[in-house]
Amino acid sequence: MTPFFLLLAFHVRGVVVDPAARPVEGAKVACGSETVVTNDRGEFDFAGATGCEAAVSKDGFATKRLELDDSKDQRVTLALAAASDRVVVTATGAPVPIEEAGVSANVVTATDFAARGNSFLADYLRDIPGLSVVQTGRNGGVTGLFARGGDSSSTLVLLDGMPLTDPGGAINLANLTNAGIDRMEVVRGPESALFGAEASSAVIQIFTRRGDVESNTPHGTMSYERGSFSTDHWSASVDGGLLKKIDYSFTADQFRTTGEFPNDAYRLTTGSANIGYRFSDSTSLHAIFREYDSYAGTPGQVYYGLTDYLANETNRDSAVSLRLDDARGKRYVQHATFGYHRLRDLFTDNTGEIDYNIAALIRTVPASPAPFVYLVKQVPFGTTAAPAGTTLVQETASVFGGDYFSITERTDAGYQGTLTHSGGALVFGYQFDRQAGVVSGTNIARYDNGFFVNDQYALTPRIFLSGGVRLQQSSTFGTEFAPRGAVTFRLPTETFLRVSVGRGITEPSLLENFAKESYYVGNPGLKPETTASYEVGVYREWWRRRVRTDLAIFRNSFRDLITYDGSVFPGTWRNIDQSWARGGEISGTVRINRFISVRAGYTRLYTRVTKSNAGDVGEQLPRQPLNSGTISIQATARRLTLVAGGRIVGERADADFVFGVSRNPAYQYVFASGSWQVTKHFAPFVRIENALDQNYQEALGYSSLSRTAMGGVRVSW
Repeated sequence: MTPFFLLLAFHVRGVVVDPAARPVEGAKVACGSETVVTNDRGEFDFAGATGCEAAVSKDGFATKRLELDDSKDQRVTLALAAASDRVVVTATGAPVPIEEAGVSANVVTATDFAARGNSFLADYLRDIPGLSVVQTGRNGGVTGLFARGGDSSSTLVLLDGMPLTDPGGAINLANLTNAGIDRMEVVRGPESALFGAEASSAVIQIFTRRGDVESNTPHGTMSYERGSFSTDHWSASVDGGLLKKIDYSFTADQFRTTGEFPNDAYRLTTGSANIGYRFSDSTSLHAIFREYDSYAGTPGQVYYGLTDYLANETNRDSAVSLRLDDARGKRYVQHATFGYHRLRDLFTDNTGEIDYNIAALIRTVPASPAPFVYLVKQVPFGTTAAPAGTTLVQETASVFGGDYFSITERTDAGYQGTLTHSGGALVFGYQFDRQAGVVSGTNIARYDNGFFVNDQYALTPRIFLSGGVRLQQSSTFGTEFAPRGAVTFRLPTETFLRVSVGRGITEPSLLENFAKESYYVGNPGLKPETTASYEVGVYREWWRRRVRTDLAIFRNSFRDLITYDGSVFPGTWRNIDQSWARGGEISGTVRINRFISVRAGYTRLYTRVTKSNAGDVGEQLPRQPLNSGTISIQATARRLTLVAGGRIVGERADADFVFGVSRNPAYQYVFASGSWQVTKHFAPFVRIENALDQNYQEALGYSSLSRTAMGGVRVSW
């Protein structure tokens, strides 16, 4: 038996901190057969122990194993786990805590996808401050994204590093689901310094799920749900490892609905695969494949009764990429990538021409520089009188048929090296991008080359620098320079103040460069659109990390915006428009207790057109509200998970091209979901969208779905 005085003589003790040197409370330290939990100062103590092989763990951090002894107090630094919502890769090219990256960023993890239960990524993007998602009506309707005043073509979307946007930056988010997706990172602000000529307002990077190379037993999930408007959705996935060398993850998913309106059917089938091979502990190769095939009826502006009964759109989108990761010692990591993306889009409408006689009462409010025009209500055609304060508008509106077919392709290859140094990490590399397609019946192509470097450096334990630059060379617009820099100050009371500046560029679309039609032609001399951005942000944690808040104030200036010029014949595109956007975003999370947490966000956005050939100088940018906000509460107790929340979207500028309406009213959207893990392998779930049954339009004239209820079961093994 060890004498009592010897027990007092030996102590294995120390402190656990995070990458920013802050104490980590509640970390488990296992030393031999004993386990202790760190206190609010991150301290642990094993009385009477002389040494052990220890494991230190906490949710959100990677488990660390190390030797502990009684020679001195131990300082253990935990790295953030790959699935943490406080670490981001997209901002700097290497993993870094968000508060040190000098950017405004959000991370949506697999846990968030499972708790909320929605299938489409756009539903999660709607809840991120600074983003405005606009869908033309129902499931399958064209869905665009506007970030901090930028156009819908100024946000780059990546799948494991492979660009998914069409050349020129446009993307339809309607067909992107979370099937097979592990996490999604959203960085707001110009990121052209790292990603080139389409990341001028924001970058969204989607990471597919990987299997576990150490697991020889396959794990899988199957789910099925059914609900309103004859909607059903099934999904199946399996992942695991083989021979300690191979990891794999496969997913198949299909969503179908007849829709709420005539010609509103929608079907989306998605398949993805992520297969890896580990040559050694330092070298691995991953092959990623993802494809979707969709059919969508396109009834048009059904809110006005302008229903197109025959129009439909089919898409087939294929993305494949290879990534070789290789570690050359402890300080240098490199990876080489190759990817290919192809989108085939066919729109068919055999309607011919249908005329609709429609009428409405509108209300005009004087404003500068142009009056605000609101829709009061539609009335029967032939109405002869309008109540005081309103104007009667009667129109014979036509729905035209026609076909449209396009193919766009991207071939992407690159190299990136990451050199870890005492203060952070230096990232540098090269990217080649071939952009091709069929425009005006002709096969065309252009080429981009990008050279980039970015350094993340801790000048002191309280000052973090981040900066980079990219030299972008294009076969169409020549050479552009895209810099970005940020400095973050770690202030007392766990407060991080960041200041950043950056320049973004967006290149023309293939149509704008290469079109050759009888009534419009492309302009090969177009310059890229540019964004100059300035941001100040404050991140703080309160009350032992129970509360997190993030405030950002920004100003973006947009120049050389590309617009169509019909004053000449044939018409063409020119760098004419200019605009600006400024505002603020605030978001936060509150952990009320171990079971209940609250998230909220709010955006105030001012926008103005400063130069235009359309006569709208001084007006607000369309489809970007002055005020918008979200809030949600999540409760998890034992096997039950409940999530409820809503968002408010303020009035915004728009154009209906029918009655001359220029203002889209504010609306509220409420949702709720719940799941019950009956056993380890079986869980029923329910979800309600638009619970208040609001009749609203994200784009004028295109009715969004009314209240929707879904229910289903999930089986896992």
